[in-house]
Amino acid sequence: MKTWTAILMMIAFATTTGAVAGPPDSAGTVHQLMMQPLPNMPQSDVVVITVDYPPGGTTPPHEHPGATYAYVLKGSVVSQLGDEPPRTYTEGQMWSETPHQRHMVSRNASATEPATLLVFMVAPHGQALTTMLPAK
Repeated sequence: MKTWTAILMMIAFATTTGAVAGPPDSAGTVHQLMMQPLPNMPQSDVVVITVDYPPGGTTPPHEHPGATYAYVLKGSVVSQLGDEPPRTYTEGQMWSETPHQRHMVSRNASATEPATLLVFMVAPHGQALTTMLPAK
């Protein structure tokens, strides 16, 4: 696990940061650090982003088309996948999401401190990385 974390950190800091728009109604800011095709899987891309949540920031329910791995770089984040209970992840912890798994809650656990996620995805080439889910 520490090896993956170190690799992801090196990738994140070795690439050029370019800001991209976050999902609609998001209080988080998404920065795409890298997107490139996988050499042995030309229909798949490796994507690395950060999500910066201000105090109390949240992202609406959504899903991703590929395997997704989120690592808490700073602060604490509450995440709820599907019908599972919400779980709080702190600095240095991570979770994974399967393709199209419903991400019902993603929010900063603090009302006073910011939080940052490092997200690594393997996604189908040419597809939107995030799809907002309809409100219940």
